[in-house]
Amino acid sequence: MAELKGPFLFTGSIGNLRAYYDKALKKYFVSTKGGTSKELIENNPTLERQRENISEFTACTKWASQLRKSLDSISHLHEGYYFPELMAMGKLIQKQDDLGAKGHRSIRSSRYSRLLPSFDFNRIHPFDRVFAHQYELLFSDDKRTVTLKLLDFKSIARINWPDRFAAYRIALVIAQLPDWVWNPVGECFEPAVANLMPLSVTSFTDWRGCSTEPEDIILSASFAQPALQQPGTTVVVALGIEVSAYPLYSSIINMTGVGTMKIAECYVD
Repeated sequence: MAELKGPFLFTGSIGNLRAYYDKALKKYFVSTKGGTSKELIENNPTLERQRENISEFTACTKWASQLRKSLDSISHLHEGYYFPELMAMGKLIQKQDDLGAKGHRSIRSSRYSRLLPSFDFNRIHPFDRVFAHQYELLFSDDKRTVTLKLLDFKSIARINWPDRFAAYRIALVIAQLPDWVWNPVGECFEPAVANLMPLSVTSFTDWRGCSTEPEDIILSASFAQPALQQPGTTVVVALGIEVSAYPLYSSIINMTGVGTMKIAECYVD
């Protein structure tokens, strides 16, 4: 692989070369094509282990993609390479399946939800370095509402951003993440509970000015229906902190700012 420079930058393939743009590094790269053909992988009996690995890799991709997309409302706070680490977490969970056959092992994140909290989606500005204040998360008894409590919050001292900012807001996202299991009938991996992605809920505080005065902030997000109605699901809670260089009453303040986010908590029935 080599970096592509010069006046002619492009993406696509030319002969045995392919060029692509890396959004994280903001550079163009070029590499040669290669690898075993798809037909050979699918039919050669000596490549059975490779087919099993591909099957399980596909499951990890689907699981990680659903988790990422369920938090899409604050995707502008992602930065750097985080998806490979999310995939690695899915693979770690998948390895805990001692009952499934190789190639069909499930990703039961509801059993290993303790691995998810503190997963950081911003490698450039990790959440815990930016947001120093202690917070409390509460899940209501009816399994519908998650509440964030910040007491005596002094934004000027508790938000550590490398550049000066004039305003900030906090985001709270709740999403239901299903386990991904092997369906022997369809011969594919499927979510244990379907159609959970549209049920993600996001709440934002109003934009607030950077201040030395302490304030209490309470932010809630609620599902329309109680969560965790079926086994094999996890309620994932993500927090985001967003800052803006524009003053609080600027006409531009409603535009998205910059910031960071992480998974803060998980709840399992």
